[in-house]
Amino acid sequence: MEQRFPFLHSLQDFSLERGKSRSFLIFLALSFLFWMITKLSNEYTEVLYAEIGFDNFPMGVVPISDTSSEVQLTLTASGFQLLYYKFFKTSITLGSGKGVFENGNASIPLQLSIPEIQEQLSGTTEIRTIFPNTVYFNYSQLDNKRLPIALQTSLNVAAGFGIAEPLVFSPDSINVIGASNVLDTLKTIYINTPNKTDVKKSFTDRFNLLNPAPEQLEFSESETSLKVVIDRFSEKTIKVPIRLFNVPDSIALKLFPSSINLTFSASLAKIKAITASDFIISCDFRLLRAGDESMKLKLIDAPNQLQNLRWSPKEVEYLIRK
Repeated sequence: MEQRFPFLHSLQDFSLERGKSRSFLIFLALSFLFWMITKLSNEYTEVLYAEIGFDNFPMGVVPISDTSSEVQLTLTASGFQLLYYKFFKTSITLGSGKGVFENGNASIPLQLSIPEIQEQLSGTTEIRTIFPNTVYFNYSQLDNKRLPIALQTSLNVAAGFGIAEPLVFSPDSINVIGASNVLDTLKTIYINTPNKTDVKKSFTDRFNLLNPAPEQLEFSESETSLKVVIDRFSEKTIKVPIRLFNVPDSIALKLFPSSINLTFSASLAKIKAITASDFIISCDFRLLRAGDESMKLKLIDAPNQLQNLRWSPKEVEYLIRK
């Protein structure tokens, strides 16, 4: 039988050899695994990097520069722990209670926070050294300021129409809380420009307030109501006398001409009631310089909500008598 089927004997021999090889590989893999576990269970000292940030700042303190820093840590820990730190970025958050805050400059000594840092590390990790041992950043004091609300750009009103009344915001101002250095740059809080073109009718809508620095500023209100009164406008020209200012009593000053033609557009409801007495066109003697042949005119006062306001002439000749 053995002589008739030599192929079966060869196949049996190959299977036995293959089984022995597989057993050897498994044994080798298990040996390597046990060796790795033994090695990684031992303690080692390594230099690693971690990101350290801060919170719980003193009342009124607002950081104006990045408070997070990358620090170099010399750690003693098991191989498993060090391997974890190698593959996963370590982030640590510390309270700022141990910091010194003076004249806009903050310094926080990390050496005093080693126990707090160690609590956020895994297992029995021990911190040997930390570098740098102090973190610095700039800050500003929290302040409060009330600012008026306004349109950032003018409304797109249809030709022949205009804004007949002053814009009414409700509220017309808000309290803004933030770093004093940021608040000092603000004079007005704007709203989103109404998405309206060729406006012909009055409207009242609510609009969001634009926060120029949402991460640094807090608004007492997030939106406001805007009332806009639209009316048809017409044009009118009137003659307005020129008023003299700061002329010494010792001289007599005569202007040529003594009045100007002033043209403007106003709502139909108001235009008839507007007269020359509603305007002040001035000529200031103190602005006159030797050699000047004419005096410039300036508009000092005029009714609200006028459009295309202009006058002629812009300058007048004069005669001085002593």
